[in-house]
Amino acid sequence: MSQEIDHDDEVRWSQVEDAFFVGSHRGNFVGYIDQTSDGTFRKFDEMSQPRGEARTLEKSMTCLNDLYFATARVAGDR
Repeated sequence: MSQEIDHDDEVRWSQVEDAFFVGSHRGNFVGYIDQTSDGTFRKFDEMSQPRGEARTLEKSMTCLNDLYFATARVAGDR
């Protein structure tokens, strides 16, 4: 599963276990998403810091994608 983003690039999201998703971009770790038993998606960034919850997987992916590319601008192009 991949999600297209505005940077003419893409983050690849893979489901590695039931209810657990990992994102990568050009081989770099973007973050992960864990679905709880009540259906909520918990988001964690590339440093495994919690970044809140969302009701959908797509919103969680978009949040982590945006965060990754926002910090990429500060750290230099990834």
